[in-house]
Amino acid sequence: MQDNLKDNQGNEIILQIGGYQIRGWDAISIDSQIDTPAENWSFKLFQVDGDPLPNDIAGAKDIKVFYNKELVLTSIADKVAEAVSRDGYGLEISGRDLAGQLIDCSVPIFSGRQLTLEALLSQYVLAGDLGAKIHNVRIQNNAWLKNKVSVEPGEALWDAIAKAAAVTGQHVWLEPDGTLVVGDPFAAPYVVQTALRLLKPLDNSNNVLDLSYVNDVSSVFNEIKILGQDTKGSHVLSTATSNTQYGFNRLKIISLGDVETKAEADAALEKIKKDNDLQAYSLDATVSGWTIDGKVWTPGWYLNLETNALSNATAKWAVYGRTLMLSRAEGKTTKLKMKRQGDWAQPLLHKEPVKQTSKRKKTNKDKAKTTGAQK
Repeated sequence: MQDNLKDNQGNEIILQIGGYQIRGWDAISIDSQIDTPAENWSFKLFQVDGDPLPNDIAGAKDIKVFYNKELVLTSIADKVAEAVSRDGYGLEISGRDLAGQLIDCSVPIFSGRQLTLEALLSQYVLAGDLGAKIHNVRIQNNAWLKNKVSVEPGEALWDAIAKAAAVTGQHVWLEPDGTLVVGDPFAAPYVVQTALRLLKPLDNSNNVLDLSYVNDVSSVFNEIKILGQDTKGSHVLSTATSNTQYGFNRLKIISLGDVETKAEADAALEKIKKDNDLQAYSLDATVSGWTIDGKVWTPGWYLNLETNALSNATAKWAVYGRTLMLSRAEGKTTKLKMKRQGDWAQPLLHKEPVKQTSKRKKTNKDKAKTTGAQK
């Protein structure tokens, strides 16, 4: 494979697969979103005189992508597609990050079991069938690792891991090197030193190509009340009020059956408020290149944006997702998906339902005694 195209700073973008390095890409897309597992990626090229692929470049092969020698993706090829015509030869290699394997494959359990997050990761990921692919796990907070979660037969590995992480009140995501991380993606954010800027009249100080701001307040309320019930049947209540853009009061009452204490109700209320705010304010931007401050764009960063072209976009934003793009027409660009700083909320501590095994056994014994008395 010849080196037909470098990016618009002259740096190499290399995909390694099956012992080969391919550099001549015409179009690239590498997605990464904090709240979306198994992000898509694809690489395309067209050559007038293309040779047939070696057998080692095929689906199910390990891939690594490097930009200027920095590792930006570790994955497995889902699909390798070739096409040929009188005009030339086309190749597309695509897939998802390693979370795709965790979504596709089931936990090898054939009867329901309760497991801790630590046991699930060590037994069924690191020491399981995918141990050769996902060989590093990092957990930020070990305080709740003794909490157990029910894993059912046929349940996807990713679903079980996400549920077990929720038992500890933590989120799950993958790093570019394939490390599985459990924790808070905004626990220690990198703060971008270079402000993003789109100011009129346009000049060379601008580093943003386009902006799109959305304010969706359909899930925002002035007053939210949480209703629960403690073990004695008494109501548990938490109430919060906040200033909104509405000129009238919007009340939302939410009934949560698993909330048993005031502290749990308060935590649920704070989570709901943050999730509503998270949805209410969004900013998308396209910037030139794949890097800023000498680093490849990565979700979990904080940045400042300045613009006089949109009324409400000048603010402090958090990067929730980014898509690295490359095309012959536009060169190398990055699409950023942003939310307001501070609106992210970790998952609520997931509570497993209490099994009534002992109660059922007692009932069966009582029935047996009654039957014997009748005889």
